[in-house]
Amino acid sequence: MELNPKNNLNAFHVMAKPIGPICNLDCNFSDILLLNGKWQYVTDKQEKLSYDEIKKIISLGKSLAEMNIPINWQLAGLNNFNGSVWFFKSFKINKNQNEKKLKILQFNGVDYFADVWLNNTYLGNHEGYFQPFYFDISGLIEPLKENLLVVKVTSPLEELKKVWPLKKKLIKGIFNHHDCRPGGWSYEHGQDQNTGGIWNDVSLLLADEVYIESINVSSKINFDENTSLVRISLTYLKKINSVLNDKIEIEITSPSKKKIKAKYDVQLNETRSIKDFVVEIKNPELWWSWDLGKPGLYELNFSGNYLNASNIKFGIREIKLDEKNVFHLNRKKLFLRGTNVIPAQFLSELNHKKIKEQVTLMREANVNIIRMHAHVNSNEYYDECDSQGVLVWQDFALQWTYDESPEFISNAASQIKDMVKLLYNHPSISFWCCHNEPGKQIGTLDPFLYDSVLSIDNSRIIRLASNYEEHPYDGWYWGNKEHFAARPMGPLVTEFGAQALPEIESLKKIISEKDFDPPDWDKWAYHNFQYEQTFNIAGVERGNSIEEFVSNSQNYQAGLIQTAIDFYRRGKHKDITGIFQFMFIDCWPSITWSVVDYFTKKKAGYFALQKAFQPLYVSVNVRQRKYFSGKKLNVDFWLINDYQKEFTNCVILFRINKKVIYEIQVDNIPEDSIEYFNWEKNEIFLPENLKEGKYTIEIELSQKKKKDILSYNDFEIEIVEKK
Repeated sequence: MELNPKNNLNAFHVMAKPIGPICNLDCNFSDILLLNGKWQYVTDKQEKLSYDEIKKIISLGKSLAEMNIPINWQLAGLNNFNGSVWFFKSFKINKNQNEKKLKILQFNGVDYFADVWLNNTYLGNHEGYFQPFYFDISGLIEPLKENLLVVKVTSPLEELKKVWPLKKKLIKGIFNHHDCRPGGWSYEHGQDQNTGGIWNDVSLLLADEVYIESINVSSKINFDENTSLVRISLTYLKKINSVLNDKIEIEITSPSKKKIKAKYDVQLNETRSIKDFVVEIKNPELWWSWDLGKPGLYELNFSGNYLNASNIKFGIREIKLDEKNVFHLNRKKLFLRGTNVIPAQFLSELNHKKIKEQVTLMREANVNIIRMHAHVNSNEYYDECDSQGVLVWQDFALQWTYDESPEFISNAASQIKDMVKLLYNHPSISFWCCHNEPGKQIGTLDPFLYDSVLSIDNSRIIRLASNYEEHPYDGWYWGNKEHFAARPMGPLVTEFGAQALPEIESLKKIISEKDFDPPDWDKWAYHNFQYEQTFNIAGVERGNSIEEFVSNSQNYQAGLIQTAIDFYRRGKHKDITGIFQFMFIDCWPSITWSVVDYFTKKKAGYFALQKAFQPLYVSVNVRQRKYFSGKKLNVDFWLINDYQKEFTNCVILFRINKKVIYEIQVDNIPEDSIEYFNWEKNEIFLPENLKEGKYTIEIELSQKKKKDILSYNDFEIEIVEKK
């Protein structure tokens, strides 16, 4: 079998989780040969080398540079490199492996263009950074001999002004244009530190007859009958032309370990086709976000002579957004307490430990939904959200504006379909969003993308875009934090926030101490610090030391976050249905809107987010900060319950110096409710003879018969004397 380069045999797109150590889809491969590890490479910045020239370089047998794959090449020492890199590796298979009829070469992530050769045969090409893709190399591989695999990876600069930044053609989202990436969005440095490379696993997959390309699972819940129909859609590739008859058993294990089994006689006729199976599940154990219930995950296993697959995870749940933009999960209303996240600028950095740490930090901050901001991440990240019960708003990898040619629109429509197919089984994903801040392209480019998503998945909420009109940056790009009293840009607010410096030890790893005083603001700007907004709009004081500057910056961010969230949450069931703070963690050593820095050190803003996002929350409006001792506190408050459960026999305590100064009984807090306590009726008096100074008023909500505090808040006042 010989593949002709002129025929350009393109790679098939893999629509399920890629098979390998990072995934949980184990199909019918008797052998999986992981081709990770040391690869040799030759750089080709001007993209002038040909395959024949590379073969000559290899044949000379000289010592060449090596790179441990998988990795983004910036992390491997190719600093600020743009262009092409030719990677090559030799490998052997044994006699038993060669007897397998199907041999699949699979790439789980290459950024951005890939051209692939095996033993002098051109296999094809692929465009895109996030999609797994594969080639059928049956008949091309030689047993007991060295097989030469050559991969040309191209990740170019886009032509300044003519293409980048307004008419981009590379579909990389925040990885090649964003204000949180190296260089920010400056013309000079906005494409620095290229993310190119073979950033995910490369595998040789060996099977007897059939390759399962994807298994996508969907479900429909009959709430009246308490049943669910689960549809399993299996796409396969068969090597031989003859018909194969198979008897398969499908086993589904519920979250509580109950087993459902079904048997089917299957005839595999075509070389590449789809088979659908439907299984009824009685009394389904639903997948919930962590604050509404347990994130129940089912496990699906296939067993047959040809079709075998195991450890496929899915969840049964229903998602809807009603006419008022109120979110419903399994027909229960849920106020969305969200954050935006770019987990890493270089995806090869992410391992299971880092992913789990990040998702846990968000969960502990009382976040119930994350917005995967303008990019597609690795499957493992969504796995962790599935297991921890954190919902996901999934953006496509478009950031700001792009080319509008028919060729680009067709490419974008194809790649957004790849995203939906790849991530289809994750129950945590509740929104597909086609574009971030597209401006006018929301009416030109994005409708094509919307229709492309809808053609594959109508079970989730699809948004044309997250555009400027739902991104209120009051207190940072304009105005002040008090503007949030008007609850701007609702009902679904997908970005708001302010920058803050990281703690001093982290800052020293980002900015050299010699650039602290006097500051080299150009170097600070390269690491995303915004000078004008910090000083001229937010009015952050530099203070007398870098430590004071850090403190002032973090306190400002924390104050804005809590102020904004307080005002927005008081609008629950009126004009606000969900909010997404921008953003959670730094994706590289930088100074951004994050509440957790690149080194996972929490800023003051993290604790403000954690407090204001409590599902059961006492939100306080402090009308007056300075008092004489013995005077009535001028505050009102709201008791907000986002849980789908009621709380009875509760008490709210106000304390100062650990002494209770006010107690209010709350017999019942209904599920999914909000109650207002008017400042005029609150008889909260300060103790007599308090000395001059600042004091913290602490608020605790608890149930009388239980010791656990259900909710906590605090605020600061100052006692002054008459003059």
